[in-house]
Amino acid sequence: MSRHGPGGSAPVAAAGPAATGAEAQGWPRSGGRPPLGLTPRGLLLFLVLFALAATAVYPLRAYVAQRNRILTLEAKHQALQAENDRLAREQARLNDPAYLEQLAKRDFHMARPGEETWQLNGTPPADRPVARQDPPPERHRSWAQRAWERLTGWVK
Repeated sequence: MSRHGPGGSAPVAAAGPAATGAEAQGWPRSGGRPPLGLTPRGLLLFLVLFALAATAVYPLRAYVAQRNRILTLEAKHQALQAENDRLAREQARLNDPAYLEQLAKRDFHMARPGEETWQLNGTPPADRPVARQDPPPERHRSWAQRAWERLTGWVK
């Protein structure tokens, strides 16, 4: 009987006292590495890196939230600054007597001495004829459109 494997090409290793450390731990003879390719030292390194990544999640999330808050507040600050600029221009215009007179006439219906003011209240009288509108000019329609309008009574 020969000591060759199923293909008959390589000898099968005996699991006796000559077995290496990996074979003694139940791992196949593939360079002394466990099935996933992680040695205990590699597994420990993986766990340390995972712990570092897990502890970095909360600070990173807080940083992103604060950054978004800062951007929102900067946009609000710019809008308020633009509003302040507009109000400063309006305040400067209020120092002009002609503008004040215009506002007094428009908003408070005030008049200078000697001016006549007219104020119309209510609705217009009903006996007044309403201006009649002429029908729109006849547009060019094909014979099919005219036939459809006659049949259905529907006009575009």
